[in-house]
Amino acid sequence: MAANDNITAAITKLSCDLFDNTELCDIVIIVKRVVACVSVLGCLLMLTVIFVYKKYSNFIQRIILYMTLAALLSAIAYIIGDLQEDGPICTFQGFISNFADWSVLMWMFMITLTLHLSQVNDKKLDSKEWVFHIVCWGLPLLASCVPFIDDNHYGPSGAWCWIDDTAWRFGAWYVPLFVMLLVIIVLNSHMFYVVRKRAKNTGGIYSHETEHAQERLMAELKPLRLYPYLYLALNIFPLINRIQNAADSNNPIFALTLLHTISIASQGTVNACAFGLNKQTLSELRWCNFKLQLKSLCMCKTDVIGEYETQEDVPDVALAPDSPQLLTIDQD
Repeated sequence: MAANDNITAAITKLSCDLFDNTELCDIVIIVKRVVACVSVLGCLLMLTVIFVYKKYSNFIQRIILYMTLAALLSAIAYIIGDLQEDGPICTFQGFISNFADWSVLMWMFMITLTLHLSQVNDKKLDSKEWVFHIVCWGLPLLASCVPFIDDNHYGPSGAWCWIDDTAWRFGAWYVPLFVMLLVIIVLNSHMFYVVRKRAKNTGGIYSHETEHAQERLMAELKPLRLYPYLYLALNIFPLINRIQNAADSNNPIFALTLLHTISIASQGTVNACAFGLNKQTLSELRWCNFKLQLKSLCMCKTDVIGEYETQEDVPDVALAPDSPQLLTIDQD
């Protein structure tokens, strides 16, 4: 009986390390998992559209696919993540979360870099896709190993496991994060400035078809421009909360912790919303169009050819001038 009481007390202490009120801790964990589950659905929706409509044939869409896979891994990490005692399981959870978040950031940077080089410098990077994989998976792996330097700095960090030391949180994540986002925003702004200036300078020179193509290009670029700004917005509350934790670690603010939790677990949902802002994608998401595309993928196109005996096989029979001709039927 005493042993059971000790176990219950230990679980209660572990489950309410953030606030004095156990219910507040439970709310944070439940919200984190619900929001992360919605993010998983958002990522799966993006992947479904990309594969069903074969968007992966486009290089930029493939990069979005890889970014979505990283966001999916991040969402899954937040679903399985829980309050844990400092140990191997907690270290693994923190490592996976950090790796996934770094991967999302790197693929987002690659989207911006590819668009900037293609629109400003007219350079294509399709042949360097293997380099992208090395950078966008390899660099996050190295960055996630940094907290192991000197000592293991992965451990309990609020309602989940992550980097448990304030200095390491800022040095290994927040400072590089906002530097990268600043670079991405500068590249994005410069790209749109150049594209708009080019369109104004060539006004009236090209045909209406070319002008229409320029308008379509701008319409396609605008949703892609949203990703870094949305990612920046999602990291505002986590940054504020971590600063508050550093200033007064013994008195966390429930509202800030809740906003922090919602923000970090919403990456997949927010990406799906940005992905759906493209007019073509919105049209593809209509059930009638989606159903037709699925039907076209599932159906096997076959050619049914009616064969007739040759004249050598039936030498005594000649084809009349009005005899039926050889038929080829395409079954759609």
